[in-house]
Amino acid sequence: MVRRIYKKPHRARKHKPLIAKASFWRPVCIFGMACGGVWLICFSPALEVREISVAGAGDISGRNCTEFIEGEVTKKIAFFDSKSILLFNLEQTKKEMLARFPQIQDVKIERQFPSKIIASVEERRGVAMFAGAAGKKFLVDSAGIAFEETAGQDNLMEISGDKDQGVIKLGDPAIAKETLLGILRIKEEMLASSGITAVSASVDSPERVILQIREGWYVYFNPLKDIDSQSSKLTAVLNDEAFKSKISNLEYIDVRFTRVYLKEKSQ
Repeated sequence: MVRRIYKKPHRARKHKPLIAKASFWRPVCIFGMACGGVWLICFSPALEVREISVAGAGDISGRNCTEFIEGEVTKKIAFFDSKSILLFNLEQTKKEMLARFPQIQDVKIERQFPSKIIASVEERRGVAMFAGAAGKKFLVDSAGIAFEETAGQDNLMEISGDKDQGVIKLGDPAIAKETLLGILRIKEEMLASSGITAVSASVDSPERVILQIREGWYVYFNPLKDIDSQSSKLTAVLNDEAFKSKISNLEYIDVRFTRVYLKEKSQ
């Protein structure tokens, strides 16, 4: 008996078009989602900064701060402008604001979604005037930072620095904090204890500050030593009855040492 083997006829496999393959649509979908994400982050009107609020600043610095933040909000991406709140760099903007505006001591910047930037500004407060070697006068804050040029203010003490001091730039220390606080402390103690007014001060050296008194005499103290001790010794002398008889002919009081030294003009 002859054994016969039958084979199925060969059929050609049909090739799917590229557009019908999952391997084609997978990267297309990924690319589309990526483009959608970029558009959402960079250009979505829902996340566009529409309002900037600056609190705590004066009229002029407030307007300047608002304009500065507006400039930081707007970014160029390819050929298009973006004002996305997500791309706004809080820390970089704060750093550049503090460098740009010396009158600002600190600033806190926050996002308020979906479209608002809020900045809270703490401005420096002038506690004295500092006269630099170049003849310019600056307002200085309690840390001794020069933050604004001024023609003069009657309610603030004028302090002159070392004649060899270099050019003062806004935002830089004009006087050491300890020296400034020592001057203000002794001035206030004198006024409170005996009604005597210091009208100006001169930083003669790191170890000697000279306060000029309205009546024409001077007080010498050392800002590097204990201010409390020097102030106490000065107050004791000013309230001494024997001192009051000498005040009209006084040249200076020196409280830098263990003993207090007085010099009269006739000596």
